[in-house]
Amino acid sequence: MSDIKINWDGHIEKYQNAMEELNLDFCVLTRVKSITYLTGCFVPWKSYILLPKKGMGNPTLFTVLLDVERIRAEAQSSIDVQGWGPMKGFFWEKKTQSAAKKAGVYNPKGRPPRIGVELGIDICVTGQMLSYTEAEYLKRIFPGCELVDFNEKTERIQFIKEPEEISMLRKASEITDIGQIAVKKELIERPPGKIFTENEIAGIGTLAMRKAGSNYEWTFTGNEEIGSGYRASWTFNGCTPATNKEVQEGESLLVDLHSEVGCYLGDLSHNYVLGTCPPELKKFNDVYEQLCYTLIDHMKPGITFDECYEAVHKVAEKEGYGNDLFFGIGHGIGLIGNESWPVIVPGKEWGPMVFEENMVEIAAIVFNRPGLGGLRLESPTLVTSKGAEVLPKTRFEVDYV
Repeated sequence: MSDIKINWDGHIEKYQNAMEELNLDFCVLTRVKSITYLTGCFVPWKSYILLPKKGMGNPTLFTVLLDVERIRAEAQSSIDVQGWGPMKGFFWEKKTQSAAKKAGVYNPKGRPPRIGVELGIDICVTGQMLSYTEAEYLKRIFPGCELVDFNEKTERIQFIKEPEEISMLRKASEITDIGQIAVKKELIERPPGKIFTENEIAGIGTLAMRKAGSNYEWTFTGNEEIGSGYRASWTFNGCTPATNKEVQEGESLLVDLHSEVGCYLGDLSHNYVLGTCPPELKKFNDVYEQLCYTLIDHMKPGITFDECYEAVHKVAEKEGYGNDLFFGIGHGIGLIGNESWPVIVPGKEWGPMVFEENMVEIAAIVFNRPGLGGLRLESPTLVTSKGAEVLPKTRFEVDYV
């Protein structure tokens, strides 16, 4: 565990300040990113936080019974931890109602409460937005209640990172660098005739990162993502869970490693070619490197996501590869569960957003042409007043081993 101190109770206060702005009586929070942010703990189960307004006591986390004792021991904020399960006396909605009464934020004989909840759809399966069924349960146990979407507050609170959070993300990136160094070393030192599978490469990176202090491979897309040859080259290919496919010489090999330390995440993708690289693939790789540097050059305060995307896409178009660049060139990163918002894409919804100082975003390039090759950049990047600071030290250039 790192000696960097995160103010987890300060996170609770941030949420409660946002609740005051919306005039809420309490929140029932379900998103993994909120649960992690308010507990400072890995909570893998379907769970709920009852967050009363300021001055009405500590929040309560309801998680499945089998994990209560561990979470009580490892939570780092002033949060009460209770168990729930699908049995009489342990239903989460009933326990939430009791906790709200006890905190004094719900009176069955008073006015119906305004309840903050996290509504919507997340592109990540780990999002855990409030479901229709859960919303119906809340309406049943809090008759006449008004469910108020708290999602915008959740996103904005976690968007700009505190100095300690940046330090944790920097540490997580140091660990992914260690993983890539270990992979490269094994590839360089492979004996004649040795052929690696994608799963072997995943194991090499994982072992090195575990030894360096990573707790688990956080991504829901298959732990370490290792893609080679045709598996790296599918159109818009952004998901390559490792398989037993053998890595051949002269084909694209992307190694996407994930770390976690103190609840904060690292995500680093790097590209290799073993043996002799075909000239056409080398040209493709060279354009990829241009795209990476163009992206970093445009991750500056005040630049819109639209402007950033257009600058990167212009390079791909000029080189004749405009259709091979995926339109998403970045996504959020933070603590466990915070792995999507905001997404750097053009268009009405996201395009007008601007880069802001102290946001940390995964700089991402997905550049694929079926039958030729596929490359991926994912690298946590801090936006500063002077421009972008890439947190990992692994270079963008393809490694020819």
